[in-house]
Amino acid sequence: MITTEGLLEAYYDCRKRKRKTASAIMYEINYESKLIELRNRVNNRTYQPGKSICFIVTRPRYREVFAAAFEDRIIHHWIAIRLEPLFEQIFSPRTFNCRKEKGQLYGVNMLVNDIKTCSRNYTRDCYVMKLDLQGFFMSINKAMLAKMVDDFVVETYTDETDKETLRYLCRTVVLHEPEYNCERHSPLGYWDYIPANKSLFTNGRGYGVAIGNLFSQLFANYLLNVLDWFLLKDLGFTYVGRYVDDFYVVDTDKAKMLDAVPKIRALLAGYGLTLHPDKFYMQHYTKGVSFTGSVVKKDRVYTANRTIKNAVMAVRRLNRAETLPEVMHAVDSINIYLGCLRHCREYNQRAKLLRRIEPRCYKWIYIKGRYEIVAIKKKFRKRTRTLQRINDGNY
Repeated sequence: MITTEGLLEAYYDCRKRKRKTASAIMYEINYESKLIELRNRVNNRTYQPGKSICFIVTRPRYREVFAAAFEDRIIHHWIAIRLEPLFEQIFSPRTFNCRKEKGQLYGVNMLVNDIKTCSRNYTRDCYVMKLDLQGFFMSINKAMLAKMVDDFVVETYTDETDKETLRYLCRTVVLHEPEYNCERHSPLGYWDYIPANKSLFTNGRGYGVAIGNLFSQLFANYLLNVLDWFLLKDLGFTYVGRYVDDFYVVDTDKAKMLDAVPKIRALLAGYGLTLHPDKFYMQHYTKGVSFTGSVVKKDRVYTANRTIKNAVMAVRRLNRAETLPEVMHAVDSINIYLGCLRHCREYNQRAKLLRRIEPRCYKWIYIKGRYEIVAIKKKFRKRTRTLQRINDGNY
């Protein structure tokens, strides 16, 4: 059974750092009654996920993203609150995505330290091998993943008061097919740039989980946990790391690394997954290696050229913007790239990038700090405009 207190906890966790969004503001109106009604539907086993928003991101490549309704995101957080502590007990310390106190920067720093340690402070040869999975999220068998998660809950979750509810909700969100109940917020022509096996609309029923949902990241991480421990325990590597489906191995024995590839491929085949045939990289550490948007070399870490190029494209989109939604979308993209540049201490690149912004854009935005972030002026922010519409009686 799910309780109101448990949903309240999930609701507060869900709206954290999202309270200014329109969906969060609308749900906040009379949210107590909405949570009670949600609780009843879950306990009556009549809960079904609502309508999602589907859109295409174009950088660095065309990719389909689904954004769940705010109420469904509360359910995702309710699940995560209960399963994340249990997952953390079994996860390898060398996987970085969607984990507290980890992330992209943590992964890059881990790679730097692994190279430095394996090469004995750059005094002996070692090699870096980097691999990627092909169409990872779209290749996941939903039924297989639902069973894996259900078995994990049965074996490890000890609170009997809501154990069956947790099992029910996990099965519901994993097996949900958002492509049959969604609004497309991108031009239909954008889907022409996506291969058939990269879209839930054409991927085939029963396969693929929606990129953009919390549970997708959490459960996909759990699925690939078997790969992390296979590299460490079965293959005997010490210096490995993974961010989503992108992973590396650092070792002094090149032959051992090459011999591991077919073994990795065989393991993944058992889960319906494959290595990307065009994304295999192995070089001496002095050649440098690209990982999660950064390039790691012996003497420094710098932002990858592709990331810089995409940042420039984001500024160009801002310069072309004619409406506030276009401005806000471009600003969100720019700030992501500024974060990458800040971590690599590339002040000159940040300054050069933001100086490309045309003067007319400053009626909507301003620059904070030393080229650290692009901010929307207060009168144009979503929360301000939504509250104004509420006060005007337009909701």
